[in-house]
Amino acid sequence: MLSLWLIALLFSPITINQSCNPAVVDYIIRDEKGKVLSEADVNSVASLLPKTIDNATVDPTLVSFASDKVTYYWPESVEWENGTKVPALGFANAATCTLHLTEVTLTYKNKKMRLIFNVDIARSQQDRRPVVDSLPFQEGAFELDLKDWERESHKLIPATRWKKAN
Repeated sequence: MLSLWLIALLFSPITINQSCNPAVVDYIIRDEKGKVLSEADVNSVASLLPKTIDNATVDPTLVSFASDKVTYYWPESVEWENGTKVPALGFANAATCTLHLTEVTLTYKNKKMRLIFNVDIARSQQDRRPVVDSLPFQEGAFELDLKDWERESHKLIPATRWKKAN
C-alpha cells in the first residue's frame, strides 16, 4: 500500500502556489503650494485615471513614514501601524510581481501634470516598493531622474529627482 502511494506521489502533477511581494510605486501628490493632498483629493485625482496604466493597477493608498519623514515602512512591517500615514497614489502589480511604469498625466484643479517615471521593477529586485515625492502641482511635463540613485530600500525618493522634461 505504501509503495502505491509513493508511486502515485512521484508521478502525479504537483502544483505549488508561489507568492511574491508585489511591485509597487507609491507617488505622494502635493498641491501647488507643496502641501500633501488629502485622502479625498488623492481619491479625486485617482478617479480621473484609468484603472490600469502599463502593467500596474492604479489606486489611492497610504504610505507609513517613520519620524524622520524619509524612511517608510512596507505594509507587511510590524512598524507600519506606528508610522505617520500619508495619502499617495499607488501603481502596483501583484499578479506578476514586476512593474513597468512609463508615464501618467495627473489632473488636479484643472491643471495637468505629466509625469515620466520610466521605472521597471524586476521580480528579484530588493527595492520593490519605491515611494516618490512630488514637486508642487503645476502644468508641464517632468521626468524622474534616477541615474545615480543608490536604490536605498525604504527611503523616500525626493522631489529633487524630478526634472523638467523637454
